[in-house]
Amino acid sequence: MRSKTALLLATLILLPALPVLAAESAFAPGPQLQSNTEAAPESMDSELVREEQRFSQFARQQVERMNETILGGRHSMRVKKCADGLYRASYKAIDLGEVVFHVRRAKHDPRYFVGDMVYKELILESVGQTAEACRKGSFAPVSTKANRIIYSSKRGGGWN
Repeated sequence: MRSKTALLLATLILLPALPVLAAESAFAPGPQLQSNTEAAPESMDSELVREEQRFSQFARQQVERMNETILGGRHSMRVKKCADGLYRASYKAIDLGEVVFHVRRAKHDPRYFVGDMVYKELILESVGQTAEACRKGSFAPVSTKANRIIYSSKRGGGWN
């Protein structure tokens, strides 16, 4: 599992920053990940459509797992006292409403598929009079970083 996580992090490629959307989308119930399956051209073969569906399920599981285990996430929130006497709590989260993915055949070998997953990592912050008040306060995004992960799959072999 550790080597898979290391491989996942090694394939991380930064994209230009995308605009920040409302913080509520990071915690919307029942995340709706975006896929291009609905707008698939008629020329797309059934095997590619099947892989797109398999990757959709895989991507949902990956993003949910990543959001739960992200370093600096809600479970390991940072709280610090500022010079003005107020406390600031912050943590990282993946914006579940903004995850986009796409599947295509590999150029070098059509038996392989390549899946791209693009997501935003938000830093959310709350301010309060006490440490406990800012932990329980409302959080707003203060910065965002776009990330891209590339996965591969050999026909029917699963995504990794």
